Amino acid sequence: MLNMTSICVWRRCLGRSLWAPVALGMVASSWLALPSYGADDEFGNCVADLTDRGIEVSQATASCAGARFPDALGDCVVDVSQATDIAAVDALEGCERSRRPEEVADCTIDIHDALLEQPSVSALEHCSRSLLPERYSTCVVELSDEAGLAVDAALDRCIRAGYRPWTKAPRL
Repeated sequence: MLNMTSICVWRRCLGRSLWAPVALGMVASSWLALPSYGADDEFGNCVADLTDRGIEVSQATASCAGARFPDALGDCVVDVSQATDIAAVDALEGCERSRRPEEVADCTIDIHDALLEQPSVSALEHCSRSLLPERYSTCVVELSDEAGLAVDAALDRCIRAGYRPWTKAPRL
């Protein structure tokens, strides 16, 4: 004969058994959403990329070990130094300063391809200081093209977040 205690025990067991697969599924899906740090040889690839570009091993290992995304740092240095002829040491300094090294490389290359004939460490420095490097490069290229600003003037205008033309001249 079933009493109230056995009914409660069966209800608890049945409830647990029905929710167990759901709970396990949620745990498994959360594991899939975690980033895979160190899944591939990202630190080794970074060091190899930097040393191939002529950076000393001690500096390469220190930079790669301190990088949040070592592969992105190595790719940034390689891309900037190959596409713009900026020295790899200068490219490393700019790339490791940013949280978005791949965007810094794209920014520097975009400005170089559109406006510069000589390598410009200034463009790299400004791109690495920008919070949104891709938007920054668009600003520099468009201001230089449309307004006829010199590259250095466009670099300075776009990096200054507080710059508003109407603070310098009356607004019509």
